[in-house]
Amino acid sequence: MLESVDGGVYRLDDLPGERVALLFAHSECPTSKLALERLGPLGPGLAARGTRLVCIVQEPLETAARLARQNGVEALVLAERPPYEAARAFGVETVPTTIVLSADGSVEGSVVGWMADALNELLPVRVPDAEPRWKPGCEARPGHDLNLPVRAAGVFDELEDMFERGWTDGLPVVPPTADRVAAMLGERDPDRSLGAVPPALGEATVARVAACAVLAGCKPAYFPVVLAAVEAVLDPDFNVHGQAVTTSPPGQIAIVNGPVRNALGFNSGMGVLGPGNRANLTVGRAVRLVVQLTGGGVPGGLDRATLGHQGKISFCFAENEEASPWEPLSVERGFPSDASTVSLIGGDAPLSISDHRSKTPRELAATIGWAAAATWSPFWWPLDATSLFVLGHEHVQLFAQAGWSKADVREAIFEQVRRPARELRHGETTPLVQAADPDTAIAKWDDPERIVIVVAGGEAGRFSAVCGPSLGMQASVITREVQWTT
Repeated sequence: MLESVDGGVYRLDDLPGERVALLFAHSECPTSKLALERLGPLGPGLAARGTRLVCIVQEPLETAARLARQNGVEALVLAERPPYEAARAFGVETVPTTIVLSADGSVEGSVVGWMADALNELLPVRVPDAEPRWKPGCEARPGHDLNLPVRAAGVFDELEDMFERGWTDGLPVVPPTADRVAAMLGERDPDRSLGAVPPALGEATVARVAACAVLAGCKPAYFPVVLAAVEAVLDPDFNVHGQAVTTSPPGQIAIVNGPVRNALGFNSGMGVLGPGNRANLTVGRAVRLVVQLTGGGVPGGLDRATLGHQGKISFCFAENEEASPWEPLSVERGFPSDASTVSLIGGDAPLSISDHRSKTPRELAATIGWAAAATWSPFWWPLDATSLFVLGHEHVQLFAQAGWSKADVREAIFEQVRRPARELRHGETTPLVQAADPDTAIAKWDDPERIVIVVAGGEAGRFSAVCGPSLGMQASVITREVQWTT
């Protein structure tokens, strides 16, 4: 028995003796929503041509009703719950699946997934002429039941289940139960879309992002930062598609600025790039899980990184604005000083820089800059991508005591890190180097603005770090304001 969102109860055998188009779908499948959006409004047109549209949604009644309402479905909508007898009867393993039955109940044809051309052949009306014309579907609900792991003595292990579903980054995750996801969502619209997540173009609904935040171990209070970070990642100028599928190692680096840092306990001080802080690690992990689980950027799958790096599990930290004599990154990027922001940079793992002996700002800038000379490749000059410098407190104080601004440090790094073209003609090098006069001094970067500087770390120790670039991606630094209040 299947409940209808209009209050009736149906058996498929009870449907009138007429031609019927069954559309199986569920809420967690973006392709299902695409099918409901494009086929649902065609109900009256199909009926006028002798075919009744029946949408069988593998969800509780209230969820099925919401999907129908949001997608403008003008047809009979039935909610199917376990054991999914209708889906099993028709052998539905993937949603969406469209099956056309003749008046005598025999199957005339079917289409699995979204295939506009095939649906035009199957149905008596044409589907909307819009992209995408083809999109693969998702596993139907019965498949989950068949694949649930059975443990010793019949005990269900939910952590092992998350691994078997592929819902992890290789580390244990928090099961995204309905209550946990609802707590993460708060009053937000779960179906609002932030956009398609490359490379597989799964839809980043707020509910899906919330599920990733739960999996990562975030507190609900962190969720505004996660949302802003995902919005930044999905900006086309960030080019997460390129970062997610390349053989080079870049991950997504999130830098938090503004009052939200201290209010939510982000670490900007001692051990800032390491373990031990829940906000840093879970927010960065949530962003990566969105790229992996919704975007399909899975190592060995669409993620083809030769090596990768540990920052592709989580890479998030806060700028130590209190220890900085300069304007924070958010202000550099045009936001007011009281705004809370998150900035996303595509980059490599951090390389530690030690300098305990420089006495002048120019000496220190040279040490910091030349440490970056070998990033990406020691002979590939100039770089046309962003290098992130994380400057420690003691190094920053030397610059500040000399009256240097952040712009002064950037210019000194840019001007000092140069080599004659003849010294760069080894192995992998650039066309510019090959064409230059041998004595021409080539800079490591093509523009000083490629050098991004933030202040972070503990008070003691003359250490800084540089994260090499995500080269060849034309990946801009993207900053989004966190919609957050105390």
